[in-house]
Amino acid sequence: MNLPMKITESLEADDVFLRELHHRIRNNFQTITSLISLRARTLPGDQRSELRFVEEHVQAMAAAYRIVRVTERKVEVVFADLVADVVNSLRQIAGVPRDLLALELATGACVMRIDQAIALSLYLATLLPPYLDAGFRAGATLRIEGVALDAEWMRLSVHHAAPLHELRQDLLRHRLVKIYLGQLGAQLEPSDDPGITRVRIHVPPRE
Repeated sequence: MNLPMKITESLEADDVFLRELHHRIRNNFQTITSLISLRARTLPGDQRSELRFVEEHVQAMAAAYRIVRVTERKVEVVFADLVADVVNSLRQIAGVPRDLLALELATGACVMRIDQAIALSLYLATLLPPYLDAGFRAGATLRIEGVALDAEWMRLSVHHAAPLHELRQDLLRHRLVKIYLGQLGAQLEPSDDPGITRVRIHVPPRE
């Protein structure tokens, strides 16, 4: 067997191994989220909110493994697919109708490393639930936009039309948002509109 063929077979074997690894991780996450969901059904309403916080974050991390793609030993997650998956999972957990959520993710083929994808997922899981709840109570649509600014920077904007007094934020979420933004290497962009939260995310091209 010649050397190029050996290299090709080795790369293919590595890809198979990585895909199998991520498949098993995805299945484990699915088992955990199913157990959390079953447990939540047995709890009184006032206790479900604490379990919901855990479910949201586990589902968010699981999203990256649901849509991960492995080619030539590269483990990549498409930005737009990730945001759509996480946001829809959070919407379902919150019980928000589809017509109260609008996604505009014209991000092309931008891809992220798995560690970036998980940080972004956790950021969304921490930031969005209060906006989803407030929008649901007020009948207002939550709009999320993702656009490519250039080859290395994405902008993610959250437009929450619900009245600010409907928002129920807490200190833990505030701290976690800062942590996840730091892990993501993102920059919070100032806005004169209190109904818009906007961040710039550095996504360098993959080699």
